[in-house]
Order: sequence, then structure tokens, then C-alpha cells
Amino acid sequence: MIIDRKHFDLNNKCAIEKIIIKPPLRLGSVFHDEACFTYLKEGVMSITSPTDNLSIQTEESVLLRCGNYFSNIIRKHPTKTCEVYAVHLYPDILKELYKNEFPNFIKSDAHKSYVKKIEKQGVVTHFIQSLEFYFENPNLVTDDLLKLKIKELILLLLQTDNAESIITLFSNLFNPRHAGLFEVVEAHLYSAISIVDLARLTGRSLSTFKRDFQTQFSDTPANFIKEKKLEKALELLQSTELSVSEICYEVGFHDTSYFTKTFKQKYNQTPSEYRK
Repeated sequence: MIIDRKHFDLNNKCAIEKIIIKPPLRLGSVFHDEACFTYLKEGVMSITSPTDNLSIQTEESVLLRCGNYFSNIIRKHPTKTCEVYAVHLYPDILKELYKNEFPNFIKSDAHKSYVKKIEKQGVVTHFIQSLEFYFENPNLVTDDLLKLKIKELILLLLQTDNAESIITLFSNLFNPRHAGLFEVVEAHLYSAISIVDLARLTGRSLSTFKRDFQTQFSDTPANFIKEKKLEKALELLQSTELSVSEICYEVGFHDTSYFTKTFKQKYNQTPSEYRK
């Protein structure tokens, strides 16, 4: 659950926010006309985009372009909370910030990644520490200060070890990418992700997703994904020494009993019998 949320607005939009969360918590986010820099000060979380699954640890951050996402805040300790900072990047605000100097690296390229993970960086940590000061002293915050902090973040990111990747992602932040059905499904075939979530990641309603899927693959999403998981499990039984339970979770099944039953229905043997 969200314990506390503080934010500073710019041009009537949430520009910078600080969120305290008690894990576990699952959040869905849709960035229609904005990108988002997210920093995890404390805790562990995973981020799912249409084409990526990322694990974010304490003092790591991620830059998200326009699109649909799911975040899972993971509980590692029964009493600890998770602290998240977010800086929202809107094209109109950036144009206002840079005016005639609008960065030439922000240009269209519709085929790049949705997200870029930024490993722990001292300059980013210091930037977040400066934000903490302003959340403790909100009376000092003005529109001009918020503009300076957003511009400072961009300049700092371009000086990190990930500068080249950041430039590549910045060039795509404000060009919503519409991943195709196959691309989304292929990226999450072996994830424990629901059909409803897959539909959301493609920007479709559940009924539209199922209809489009049937048209493209001549199969239902549930059956298609189950068959692919079982094929992968068969391959892992042949080529690895992973245990049956390890393979079960590796290919995205939730429990070994269901995995064993489903495997036997398809191959007329249990996974253990097949391996022998």
C-alpha cells in the first residue's frame, strides 16, 4: 500500500514526486504523453514493459519512455518500506526549458527500447539527496527551481556511464511505440504474466486482444502460450540438469503440480519420466 505521497507540480502537471510504499504492491502505469525517470532509494522492484522485464535494486533507476508498464514492489523484509522518487518528463515542458536550444538528441526513432536501466551512479544519488532537501522544505520550491532540477537531471544522466544509451532512449521518449502482438507475447512467453496484463501491454482491451490474437495466430492466447511453455520445458529437460521444479518456474508456470499435469497431458509422460 502507498503510505505517503508528496509531489511538486509544474504547469498543472506532476513534475517530481516522492512515494513511500509498504510492499508488496503492484502498480500499473500508462504514460500517454510523458516519459518518466524513476529512482529506487530503498527496496526492490521489478518493471514490466511490452518488451522487457527489469529488476531494480536499491539506488538504481530506470528511464521509461511513453508506453504501458507494470511495477511490482517486492517485500524483502516484513517491516521495511520502499522509497521511490519519480521525475516526469513532458515534451511541452522540455521545449519550454530549452526553447531554441531544444536538444538535438530528442528526435524520432520508433524502433528502440522502452526502458533503460541505470546502475547505481554517485551523481544520480546526490541529485536525489538534493530533492530530499526540497521535500523537507517545500516552501522553497518554485516553478523556476523545478525547471532547473529537471534540466539538471538530464545533464547528469548524459554524464553517466550510460550516456550513449541514455541519448538513444531520449531520442525515443516522446514517440509512443506500439509493439506488435508477437513482439509482446514473445518477450513474456516465459513470465508468470496474465492474459489481461498482456492485453494492457499491447494497449488493447482483453476482448480486442483475444480477437486480434486469434486472427494472427489461429489459436487462443492461453493455449498458444501454454504450448510454448511446454515446448521450452521439454527443451530444458533435454539440455540442462535443472530440476523439474526449477524448470517449472523457469518457463513461467506457477506450481509444479499443475506443470506436471499439463506436461503429461501433452507428452503422455510426467517431466521426471520423460527425463529418465
